[in-house]
Amino acid sequence: MRDYKLAVINILTFLVFSNIAFFFMYPIYLSAVDVSKTGIGLIMGIFSVASFMVRPIAGKSIDRVGEKPVLVSGLLLIFVCSLLYHVVHGMVSAIYVLRIVHGIGFSGFIAATFSTIAKFTPHEIRGRAFSLNGATMLAALGFVPLAGEHLMDAFGHPVIFHGGAATALLGFSLLVLTRKWEKISGSVGPKVSYVKILKNRSFFFVLVAMILFVNSQATVLNYFLLYAKTIGISGGLFLGIALGLAVAIRLFGGAVLDRYSKLLIIRICFVSFGLGIMLIYKLDSTFFYVLSFILYGAGLGYVFPALNALGAEQGSVEQKAGMMSMLTMAIDGGFILGSVFSGGLSDIIGLSNTFVFAGAVSLLGVAVTSFAPIREHALKYQSAPEI
Repeated sequence: MRDYKLAVINILTFLVFSNIAFFFMYPIYLSAVDVSKTGIGLIMGIFSVASFMVRPIAGKSIDRVGEKPVLVSGLLLIFVCSLLYHVVHGMVSAIYVLRIVHGIGFSGFIAATFSTIAKFTPHEIRGRAFSLNGATMLAALGFVPLAGEHLMDAFGHPVIFHGGAATALLGFSLLVLTRKWEKISGSVGPKVSYVKILKNRSFFFVLVAMILFVNSQATVLNYFLLYAKTIGISGGLFLGIALGLAVAIRLFGGAVLDRYSKLLIIRICFVSFGLGIMLIYKLDSTFFYVLSFILYGAGLGYVFPALNALGAEQGSVEQKAGMMSMLTMAIDGGFILGSVFSGGLSDIIGLSNTFVFAGAVSLLGVAVTSFAPIREHALKYQSAPEI
């Protein structure tokens, strides 16, 4: 039953991140209707702000009703919002409302997804489990922009909204038709305090490292397609190749995370990831184009699942849902910075220099994971229960 549910979770993750990937093309539409880069940053960033704000509520909701109701509710909100974007395209206030509700739906979905993996995957294969789940995310983020560019050229901007709605509807239908899904018991009620979780210094610095990573990744995902269009290259092709490399690493190299030090792998791959992003400003050179997607893709392949697995090792079994809610809040926080701050920064220093800055910021992750008191295998875990 555990393997069955994890398979469903991975399919749903692919579909939801396909929805998110369609909306990474939204800045192209907003730019076409004369929204400034700062405005684009605010519109894209409010999604993550909403997701961030409701994450603690999502964690407690999972504890009370189980993962499936939260997943269903999240998918339904994502589907409805995706359809309505096309209706309110000229109403800025309505766009902000939709971005907020869209972010709330995503928040519930991702919190329930990470909770399932963290609580019910044995420690010995947790790195591989997060790598496989991360591979489905990247597969969506790599394939959809490449296909979306061609679809948008053929059918216009509505492809963003209709394509996003279709993926959410598929995920919602799959989950509703999945009958065998008992409530997963946990404990994120009065027994576990988020303040207490944050006092775990090892876990706290995992959160800091995650924010640094996601900030830089969000800058790429939100602004690279727009930047590529301005310099006359296919942004979808570059992302497709880079994310394809990362997907291959997560599919076939995930076992490395369970065999060797996750902290060592994170440090090495933070360097690769950061340098790859910094080289984006030189994509007019074939040599730097190839070097950039190799370094960026290789780093991306390992940093995210390694940080997730490292975060899942912290604390007690009873704290799992709470900790994973906090970890996904860190992801949201990084996306807020990458969307809003990078949008404003690019209005001042230009998009190419913004990528250099974002890559440099991610290199701070090397310092955090080298000198902060982060523990591996913080507790000895019992085997994960069947679900």
